[in-house]
Amino acid sequence: MKDKTKDKLTTVLKSYVIGATMTVPGVSGGSMAMVLGIYDRIISAVPELLSKNFKKAFVFLLLAGCSGLIGALSASPLLKYLLNNFYIIVMYFFLGAILGSVPMIIRKSQVNKKNWPRLFFAIPGIIIVLMISMIPEGLIKLGGSNVFLQIICGIGVSIGFVLPGVSFSYLLVVLGLYESLITYLSNLDFVPLIPLCIGLVIGIVLLAGLLKKAMENWPTITFPVIMGFVLGSLPQVFPGLPQGAAIVWCLLSFVIGGAIIWLTSGELQFVRKSVAK
Repeated sequence: MKDKTKDKLTTVLKSYVIGATMTVPGVSGGSMAMVLGIYDRIISAVPELLSKNFKKAFVFLLLAGCSGLIGALSASPLLKYLLNNFYIIVMYFFLGAILGSVPMIIRKSQVNKKNWPRLFFAIPGIIIVLMISMIPEGLIKLGGSNVFLQIICGIGVSIGFVLPGVSFSYLLVVLGLYESLITYLSNLDFVPLIPLCIGLVIGIVLLAGLLKKAMENWPTITFPVIMGFVLGSLPQVFPGLPQGAAIVWCLLSFVIGGAIIWLTSGELQFVRKSVAK
């Protein structure tokens, strides 16, 4: 009984951290889940919703989902304040965070000096994001009448829940939905988010098993595409060049953002092992 209670408490705490960090563009919930040692359980539980282990998987995902939602809700007011008052500095933090995930993705791609042409698989990912960025501003609006399009967006950004290295929040930034989502969450106004959430659920259930198999069996193709997706988002996140004293703060913010993601993605441990060899 004590072990079960401890396991549930651990799940709650880890999921809270994942939920809180997922509200930050550039921070991958999948990467954070891997760092915290809960990624495999989450990915495995999703396909089990359609199996005889439904009850166990449902209880686990419900516990993890509620804890993650609480984490997101508690972080959104602070993020809204920071975006309103220190926008360019915060966005440089996001830029650093996005670039900080690239080394991990390259490592997972198993790219080396002999097979470096595999990196060309990043091109489709870049093209996809650039095509998304060409969607007219205001076409996709949370709480608007375009319910079907919001559901499709939910399915699209669900990849940020499943793939390590891909941030759910920065996908929202690319689609122009991030700030409105943070506003609704901070105001505890959930009704406008229902279509997006429906799409998220559909996308997670459909993609979890497929993406897990792709990462395990075809990492040399899957992860370069992911890297292209990440790199393709940079122009949309870039807030412009800072001026005056803001240059120093933006540079510092950029370095801190990249360092946090670089360290939490396991790259430091990987470098230490490589040096030891």
